[in-house]
Amino acid sequence: MLYVADYPVGLESKVLQVNSLLKNQCDDDVAHMVSIHVIGGIGKSTIARAVYNSNSEQFDGFCCFLENVREKSVKHGLLHLQETILFEILGDNTTRLGNVSNGMSIIRQKLSHKKVLLVLDDVDKIEQVKAVARAPNWFGYGSRVIITTREKSLKIHPWVKRSYEVEELNDEEACKLLSWNAFKTDKVDSKYTNILNRALRYASKLPLALEVVGSNLFEKGEEDCKLILDQYARVPDKKINDILRVSFDSLDGNDKDVFLDIACCFGGYKLSDVENILDAHHGSSMRLSIESLIEKSLIKIDNDLVTLHELIKEMGREIV
Repeated sequence: MLYVADYPVGLESKVLQVNSLLKNQCDDDVAHMVSIHVIGGIGKSTIARAVYNSNSEQFDGFCCFLENVREKSVKHGLLHLQETILFEILGDNTTRLGNVSNGMSIIRQKLSHKKVLLVLDDVDKIEQVKAVARAPNWFGYGSRVIITTREKSLKIHPWVKRSYEVEELNDEEACKLLSWNAFKTDKVDSKYTNILNRALRYASKLPLALEVVGSNLFEKGEEDCKLILDQYARVPDKKINDILRVSFDSLDGNDKDVFLDIACCFGGYKLSDVENILDAHHGSSMRLSIESLIEKSLIKIDNDLVTLHELIKEMGREIV
């Protein structure tokens, strides 16, 4: 069983939703793919590990949870991903793939009659999926492939049948997760109420931030807690910032400029107004750049308003 989380607050309902997507398919005669997508730090990988644990027994050991796909493909290449999958599912470390094209043929040949559970965690390019799971007939009947990604565009991979956009924690769940990390209980002394409220405002329901902030408050007195939160107000936490910045760093130059403009000036503005202002400022249409930011989950359009998570906004302002 994979490690999931010390405090799986709010996790059960999300796992049930993903499992319902995996099981609620039109037929079981082919393999199916489901994507889980949202910004970094929300808990995509945690959900995927819990879903993997709850389903792995149905696949007779033909399972693979391939983590950190983005990072591993950069460091070691797509061939390494292919070799890892064959080893994890079949225990095969003797077959020499030679190159990615040959690896694609061998994966199809060896797995096309196996009912497989495959999780591709933290995918950021369609080529990563194509190298290891290009089509349903690469795997046996009843197989399931789950991808987690920040990229909304990946949910339109030709055989992604269903996609799940992870919902943020509600207020009660956010408070519980923070309390468990900071105090190892959800019954907190009332003298810490103001500190909890400050920490919750800073974390803005982002699970990663709640865990990081909570852990830093653990076993601290009231005054030390206040000092720590004062420091967060001045300087964003590096671990949180680094996770959120991955999506920004993958943007091209124009898209980066548009994101920084929105983060610093236009959060909460009407989409049409933002488009008009940016078009005038940059001298050409920025519609494609805005669409790119939406695809990477850096901004959302909510009731025709351009919105972004408070910590993403803070990350942008820190860059500027």
